[in-house]
Amino acid sequence: MKRAFFLEMTIFRDYARQLVGLGILVSLCIGLGMQTPLAMPATLTCMFFMMSAMGLAAYDQLNHWELFRLTLPLSRRDVVLGRYAAIVTFGLLGMVVGISGALICTVVASAIGLPGEVGEAFAFDPDMLSVMAVVTCFTLLIGSVVASIVTPLYFRLGQTRATQILPTVIVLLFVVPVAIFGNSGMLDGGIPGMELVSAALEALETPAGMAVGCVVLVALSAVALAISAVVSLKLYERREL
Repeated sequence: MKRAFFLEMTIFRDYARQLVGLGILVSLCIGLGMQTPLAMPATLTCMFFMMSAMGLAAYDQLNHWELFRLTLPLSRRDVVLGRYAAIVTFGLLGMVVGISGALICTVVASAIGLPGEVGEAFAFDPDMLSVMAVVTCFTLLIGSVVASIVTPLYFRLGQTRATQILPTVIVLLFVVPVAIFGNSGMLDGGIPGMELVSAALEALETPAGMAVGCVVLVALSAVALAISAVVSLKLYERREL
């Protein structure tokens, strides 16, 4: 698995460098537009998870790399686990870059004293760190779930076919359930479980609640990726190349 992981990292290295530069620019623009540095780590974390999953799959069909890779002393299990390890590595890289960029921006903004609402929004506040951690962990979960959905499709169908049906899968998973529940009248009395959501949001207002929330979000992300890896392994083992 280690050998497959290093192969993935080597192949994706140049693209990752471009992604870091683009991600910093995009997250900075979003942060300035939303007037909050919290958008920077949130954007980069989610972006790196999704783009690494899709980008690594795109490299599989470049110059028939997917076929050549199986001639190397690597099992299909190594390939799958190496892919997920690379996705997690790049996702965490995005998180580190985003948090570092946000902290640098707040320190610089406080040092030079930016005027107006932007200066107030980017002024360094110690209380902001805990909120940043929760928001970043939440986008970590979003990015992990997206990567967990698309990666098995890529392993089973290949990048070209998976990209063609991916919009349909997203609609079936996210849009159709909302439409069904909305038209069925099940939501007329309110969304089920909103009391629990409200209680959880109130708990997040405390330091202990934020810490527990971060742990839960990270744990859910790990579970989603683990389940996805098991599914990908079974699908990839059955695929004929």
